[in-house]
Amino acid sequence: MKKRPALLAILLLALLARTGGADQVKVIPQVSIREEYNDNISFAKDAQDDFITTASAGIDLSDVTELLAADLSLRFDGLSYADHDELNDIEQYYKGGLKYQLSQFLKLGAEARYSEDSRPDRDIDITGYVFTADVRRQQNYLLSADYQATEKLALFTSYSYQDDQFEIVDRDEFTGQNVVVGLSKRLDFIKPTAARLYGRYSHYDFYSSKAENYSVTAGFSREVTEKLSYVLDVGPRYTEGSEKRTSDTSNDSGAGGQFTLTYKEELTAAEMNLFHEVSGSGGRDGATERTGLRLSLRHRLGDRSDVRLNIDSFLNTADRSAAFVSDLDELTTTIYPSLHYELLPNLSCEAAYRYTLIDDREGDDDRHRSLVFAKLTYKHPILE
Repeated sequence: MKKRPALLAILLLALLARTGGADQVKVIPQVSIREEYNDNISFAKDAQDDFITTASAGIDLSDVTELLAADLSLRFDGLSYADHDELNDIEQYYKGGLKYQLSQFLKLGAEARYSEDSRPDRDIDITGYVFTADVRRQQNYLLSADYQATEKLALFTSYSYQDDQFEIVDRDEFTGQNVVVGLSKRLDFIKPTAARLYGRYSHYDFYSSKAENYSVTAGFSREVTEKLSYVLDVGPRYTEGSEKRTSDTSNDSGAGGQFTLTYKEELTAAEMNLFHEVSGSGGRDGATERTGLRLSLRHRLGDRSDVRLNIDSFLNTADRSAAFVSDLDELTTTIYPSLHYELLPNLSCEAAYRYTLIDDREGDDDRHRSLVFAKLTYKHPILE
């Protein structure tokens, strides 16, 4: 029997224990069917196309009281390939979270996620990486605390843990830990503005290497108008990598940070996020220096429909002569326009097109994929 994260069970018990005296309880089962055409199912140079049907069933539970907010969601996706039936699979997703107001000044949080997935594009919107169809079992945990020290000063800390295990390819396995501490202080300017200071430590454990990254960023957030705001953080980082076989170590230093610009009005919402960091994840045997640009646009056409456009671009680089134990120079860009329409209060549909281009500059190679799909989702609230 495959193990599920124990924390998910604890979250479920806490959720059910509170339903008797809860302020607001929601139980919403849902099912969906998605039909897609994919012209390159494995992102290979010798492309193979297929029609893929995904049938999904899941449930969302949540409980909100004056002090506690808890949520739990479960989903199963059945993948059926028209021609490549050896890739048929049932993917599983579990997620739970708790937020508790311990006092007037202190809020605690916990999250847990577990998934079993096999699609090659499962992480393309997160890291820019593609995989084989190897089944991955991933666990994610997060603990956090927010403390309002004064009316203007807030403190924050978190610890996160991720573990990726694969059925076949051991070299893709990965474990990562991240510790973040930070503060935010509201400044007495005409426009709402806050100064920010964050320190981060990351430890990444790969199949044949390890990496540690230290970074400090300083910046501020500002509301320019009621519709426009931005966040800017920048600072130095230091990275040290080592190979397990030889115990050889190397180090590298540089800068990192992020810039996020957000626009919101009645019908339109847009966001741009630009970041540069050293990061680790499954699918690569070593840390990478990642630069990302993410653009999202959503425009409401009416009470029941909206159009969306997402553009994600990730440049993953590594230099074996530095602290990254391997050479990598890969740019992944995805363009994702979609149309969403609410047919009935509980029935919605989505039609979308996704184009992805992977430019492997190290190997002087590029691959691309076009995907079009239509999805129908039905939700039936039991409690709401």
